[in-house]
Amino acid sequence: MDFTPTVFGNVELGTFQQTACSPAAPAAAWRGIEIAAPRQITITAGERPRVPICGYYLVPALAAIEGSPLTVRLRRLDTGAEIAGVLAEEGDNEPDVPPPEDAPEIGPEDLEGVSTGGYFNIDAQRVLTGELAQGDYEVWVSYAGTESNRLRVRIETR
Repeated sequence: MDFTPTVFGNVELGTFQQTACSPAAPAAAWRGIEIAAPRQITITAGERPRVPICGYYLVPALAAIEGSPLTVRLRRLDTGAEIAGVLAEEGDNEPDVPPPEDAPEIGPEDLEGVSTGGYFNIDAQRVLTGELAQGDYEVWVSYAGTESNRLRVRIETR
């Protein structure tokens, strides 16, 4: 499997740290989601494509808690068919040490004006509900009521 640009072939997917393909963190006042993905993925016949999406998000903490989970979305450009899948974090962002039992409860009012953010590196194919075939796709991510930029990714067979 080959990627254009090639940097996407070296990314450890399923991680939550900045990588060579991560978008740069925008200015301090910015809020949203920014993603990067390869322009082209070339596979051999019968090979299941990996679709790396590297991203950065900074969203209101309350929206992250109460809003929708991180969802990968693709729309096939020739048919308009859309597929989506939800990323299950599987505890990767949980603290190593839980808070003490006598720690005060945090309510919604405590999160006013607080933002949460981080990086993610995912294989879209692993979370999608359908297989991706050769073709051109529009790719984006939604999380906590916010949508990312949209990118075009081509999957082709050699």
